[in-house]
Amino acid sequence: MAGNSQKLNEGELALYSMQLSAGYVPVGVDLAARVFQVCYLTEKQKIKNKALSREAFLDFLKSPPFSQPLMVGFEACGGCNYWARFIESLGHKYKIMPAASIRAFLGLQKTDKIDALAIFKGTICPSVRTIRARDEENQTLMNLLAAREQLLKQQTQSMNAQRAMLYELGEICGEGAAKIDAATDKLKESLEKSQSEAISNFRMIAEPFKANRDSLEAQIKQIDLYLKQYAKNNRTVQNLMTIPGIGVLSAVTLHAVLGNPDDFPNSRHFASFAGFAPRVSGSGGEVNVGSIPHTGNRQLKKILYMCAIARFSQQSRKASAETQASKLTQLIDNPEISNKKIVCSIANRLARVAWTIAKSGQPFDAKKCRLLG
Repeated sequence: MAGNSQKLNEGELALYSMQLSAGYVPVGVDLAARVFQVCYLTEKQKIKNKALSREAFLDFLKSPPFSQPLMVGFEACGGCNYWARFIESLGHKYKIMPAASIRAFLGLQKTDKIDALAIFKGTICPSVRTIRARDEENQTLMNLLAAREQLLKQQTQSMNAQRAMLYELGEICGEGAAKIDAATDKLKESLEKSQSEAISNFRMIAEPFKANRDSLEAQIKQIDLYLKQYAKNNRTVQNLMTIPGIGVLSAVTLHAVLGNPDDFPNSRHFASFAGFAPRVSGSGGEVNVGSIPHTGNRQLKKILYMCAIARFSQQSRKASAETQASKLTQLIDNPEISNKKIVCSIANRLARVAWTIAKSGQPFDAKKCRLLG
């Protein structure tokens, strides 16, 4: 059974007592937009698991029914950073936990009450990994990069739609805004010369397409100019740009996603977070290293992979005696190793080097990293 009638076992009560002795009352919260499920233990050691509106939840945090401050635990989600900052501003503590860690406390069924109870159990369990909340500056920088990516997608969609329209009217054009505009002008002139009745319809189609693409391009350029200025004023971004293959946008993305390097125990953990740590499995004393998983931060993974491809191409074109001695060139010359494996290895090393540079505050040193040399 789940909900208010369920009780904690002796081990869980011991963990709960440890949290109380530390000066905080554990509370599990299933975050939402309007209705929040709150789970905590009453003074009579009975679980109270109730739904609160947003206003009632705010009142609960501001005036909790306890003499001690709260330890509010919740899953990592879109609103977790805001609520963590708000909870901390009230004098409480927060505990953000990965959703995968909470699954261990879930049963076969799933409701808001069951989720809140599982989060509560994760809150009192000290072995559950926690995530540090992002500050407003870092979070808005992440949002800015996401907005830029969305504008790029809209720009590509607009150009593809216009090319499809031209194709339906018999005009074939290549990719790129310049070729699309040239094909559009050519078709418009052809319709005007033939005095086609479709010319007015065509103009009403072509002009909004052009205006939309120009507007999107202007917005993207404005964001790029801001990111360049941001990079000039940020020491960490400047150091990240010293890594071979890392440009302005890549360095800003690395800085934004990485946040505080202390959130990761070492560079390997950050490479795993980026999605470039290969799967490892084994049994009977034999360990097998598998492929790259599909998990990881998508935005960072895309950036690192493109940077790795650029670095791979640069090294492939070089043939001097100095580069022939590098480890990367030796891998490229080895026919038994696929290019994709090399690119993923470079991306893995880029992530690890980026973490080291952000942690140390020092620029890139080629003598310490032969794989990128």
